[in-house]
Amino acid sequence: MKSKLFLIAALACALAIPASAGPLADATSDMLWGIEIGGYIDIGSTYNLNDPATDMNSYRVFDTDDGDFVDFHALQFSFDKLPEDCDEVGFRVDMMYGEDAALVGGGSGVLDDGNLNIYQAYISYIAPIGNGLTIDLGRFATWHGYEVIESGLNDQFSRSFLFGYAIPFTHTGARFTYTINEMWEVGYSLTQGWDTVEDNNDSLTHHIMIRTMPTEQIYIQNSLAYGPEMPGDNGSYTLLYDLVGTYQATEQFLIGANFDWGQTEDYGVGGGDADWWGIAGYLRYDVNDKFYAAVRGEWMNDEDNLRLGAPLIAPDTDVELWEVTLTLGYEVVDGLLTRVEYRHDDADSDIFVDDSGLDNTQDTISLEVIYSF
Repeated sequence: MKSKLFLIAALACALAIPASAGPLADATSDMLWGIEIGGYIDIGSTYNLNDPATDMNSYRVFDTDDGDFVDFHALQFSFDKLPEDCDEVGFRVDMMYGEDAALVGGGSGVLDDGNLNIYQAYISYIAPIGNGLTIDLGRFATWHGYEVIESGLNDQFSRSFLFGYAIPFTHTGARFTYTINEMWEVGYSLTQGWDTVEDNNDSLTHHIMIRTMPTEQIYIQNSLAYGPEMPGDNGSYTLLYDLVGTYQATEQFLIGANFDWGQTEDYGVGGGDADWWGIAGYLRYDVNDKFYAAVRGEWMNDEDNLRLGAPLIAPDTDVELWEVTLTLGYEVVDGLLTRVEYRHDDADSDIFVDDSGLDNTQDTISLEVIYSF
């Protein structure tokens, strides 16, 4: 334990702001046929106050390991030559190596080889229809959710329960996006389900997305997904609704919210429908151009334990959990992002592993360093 606490204290001297394309992207754009190359290296460490016997943090997404001196989360590369005007064609490829890559999942062979994952790879064409209809074919990140796969693009190091258990990460198929005007954008996608490259049944999933920016300060996105998602089952449909909103209250203060509701037919208790839903709220305050503070709070209810698969004791089948996360971020130099985070998880049942069994709470302290290039 002393070595863990020493690590926490040592790394706390370096506190992260969102990672973005670094100077490499500008340089390669001029050299490699207009292809922009960027990426990041993500290193972290998490200490669980429960001291779990499994050395694993319960119900986390990427910050799963407890007590490792260094967790090599990701070496990520992006290759981008997306079209900008009608009748142009391009592509986007995102690949990741490290612990996070294995947890994104969704493929086999070259697309997902354990610690190597090509989680986005698609051809993009802007058809000369109206203002331009963007058509993407391949594997791409989901529309759904407030948070994203790339750690530095989130305000927190850990991901929410909603990100990990309420929505998918990626899809493989066709995606159509149309910008009506500066205020409205709509989209439709037909894919081979959730987090799969090869379909796990013989049916496809439909997605609808509507985005609007009624003012420069307000952003709202509504999205739906509907299709069979259970392996080998073409008859039990899953419906997902996702709502994301942000409000830039001032130049320094951002407010965000995320709501999810989902249902899978026939997989609930007694053969009924399985339902899950939850809500998350986000606050971020930029103290200056280097330092920020962020808070996330959320609540999720997995009514039939389909998404979480928690170790419940019969006849209990309902899981409610909530969490609050406090994050401090600091940009040491341009491109070098660090942050320290405290998170408290709570549940209405004993589902979190501790040193002697299970508990209904879990507290972690995490530190992260990201270098974007």
